[in-house]
Amino acid sequence: MRMSLRRQIALWYVVAMPILIFGLVFTARHIMVASMHTSLDDRLQGYADMVAGTITANSDNSSQSYTVAVRSLLKEESPVMPRLTRLADPSGNTLMTFGKIPDSLAQSLDHQWHLPGVGDGRFDTVEVTEGHDLRIYTIAVTDPANLQTLALVQVGDSLDEVTAAQNRLLLYTLLEAIIGSMITVLVGLLILRRGFRPLDRILGHVQEVESSNLQAGLPKEPRPPELQQLADSLDTMWRRLAQTMKERESFVAAVSHDLRTPLSALQGQLDILLMQSSLDSATKENLKKMHREVRRLIGMTNNLLLNAQLEAKPSLTPTPVNLRVLLEEIAGEMAPLARGLGIALQVSDDVVISGDYDLLKQMVLNVVDNAIKFTPKGGLVELALGQEDGWAVVEVSDTGKGISQEHLPYVMEPFYRANTSGRSSKEGAGLGLAIVKQVVQLHDGQIEIQSQEGIGTKVKIRLPIAPAANKG
Repeated sequence: MRMSLRRQIALWYVVAMPILIFGLVFTARHIMVASMHTSLDDRLQGYADMVAGTITANSDNSSQSYTVAVRSLLKEESPVMPRLTRLADPSGNTLMTFGKIPDSLAQSLDHQWHLPGVGDGRFDTVEVTEGHDLRIYTIAVTDPANLQTLALVQVGDSLDEVTAAQNRLLLYTLLEAIIGSMITVLVGLLILRRGFRPLDRILGHVQEVESSNLQAGLPKEPRPPELQQLADSLDTMWRRLAQTMKERESFVAAVSHDLRTPLSALQGQLDILLMQSSLDSATKENLKKMHREVRRLIGMTNNLLLNAQLEAKPSLTPTPVNLRVLLEEIAGEMAPLARGLGIALQVSDDVVISGDYDLLKQMVLNVVDNAIKFTPKGGLVELALGQEDGWAVVEVSDTGKGISQEHLPYVMEPFYRANTSGRSSKEGAGLGLAIVKQVVQLHDGQIEIQSQEGIGTKVKIRLPIAPAANKG
């Protein structure tokens, strides 16, 4: 089963937005951490340059002169003063240390004097203890006049503050990413739901559209341009479809009506011919066959006309109908046509509903006629009437060859004929059960067909009992 467009968009949004938010938040965290490291490096470099400038200004070819000047500088309180400042001669011999460092760290720091890149300034990170690092900047101070190295300067500061800030940023980043993703997803889904609301209203109206209200079209309301274009296209399609259906119904009704008169006249002429005693047996048998075919054509014409009328959704003028009387009348009329079949009627009490007597009679006649057609000689057609939870229940069952499960879901569709064994394609136009379904729906009823090949068919019709009858 394919996923709906709405769910596809929601799924992509739910997956993509958290990924995007996490990516943006962690990128911002990385930039902030890098900025803190850069700020610390700039501060160390700036202070080292200040010390180097002091050395250059107080140099007279003796280390003692600039050492005194540097000590004076270190004694001044400055917000940019690092925790560690060391001074060495050009050979790497330590001349001065400002700040407490353990002896083990002093050896690592002494090693920095001799590393390449010191002439241009070199940054290094040295581990003091586990989890505590020291950021070191080492630079060689040269005499501008002769470019000889005057001294080596080394400044350093702890990375504890940067590490702590980095850990706090990780926690804040996770919280912001999770909460931000949840809020964004919820808001996005609400916007998605709101955005699909006009489409849902269109789909809901489409599902309610029937042949009787095609001209009504979609209600006028503000819509996005794309959906408005869809609504206009649907309205145009429905108008054309309504016009086509109206023309078809008019055509079928007109043709059916025009055929009834000549067919009735032909049936009357055949009835007169069959009454003549001078006919030989062969001619009489041929006339009987013609009479049966004409009667079948008249039935098909009547069904076409009735189907066209029912598809037009006529207004129903209900009257009280006693189903017991109706079934007894139908059983009496159909008995001569049973051709060696048994017709049983099981009715006891009166069951009164509200409806159109002629349509209800035609409904049951069509079901009984089908049962007679497809039940072989010696079989049984049974009519039963009862009540069930406020419903009148009419059952017509037969012992015919039944309907295969393949065709059963479609037998009530107009012009559908199941071409199975025992069912001739010449039996009708496939409108009998379609008319039954339309009449049942017109009376707010329900219909159910159960059938098994080789066993028979049962048609069960439920119709609401008239309120007055319920009270009685």
